Amino acid sequence: MKPHRDPIDVHVGSRLRLLRTARRLSLEELGRRIGVTYQQIQKYETGANRVSASTLYRIAQTLEVSISYFFDGLGDETLDGAGALSDRATLQSSIAISRIRDSQVRDRLRALIDVLDTTPQR
Repeated sequence: MKPHRDPIDVHVGSRLRLLRTARRLSLEELGRRIGVTYQQIQKYETGANRVSASTLYRIAQTLEVSISYFFDGLGDETLDGAGALSDRATLQSSIAISRIRDSQVRDRLRALIDVLDTTPQR
């Protein structure tokens, strides 16, 4: 019999996996940075194990996000598999833009995205 996984733990774990992969960190590297094994990170990501408040705080500090990031979208019935893929692409794009060192290029790229976002779809 498969153990029951709390939907909140599964959600937090999926947000953790999304962010870890977007930052291109391996399970081993994240585990090393916060002082747990890669197997423990796997268990957090699947929701098999609940992340303690202190560990979640260390993860958020390491990945440079607020703790609330892990709870974003919780309870939204609109988030399904397609939503998760969209979230990953959005997060990866945001991280890539933030890595652009030239602030003018970064600002122009964001302005272009804003214009494209308001363009009517055909």
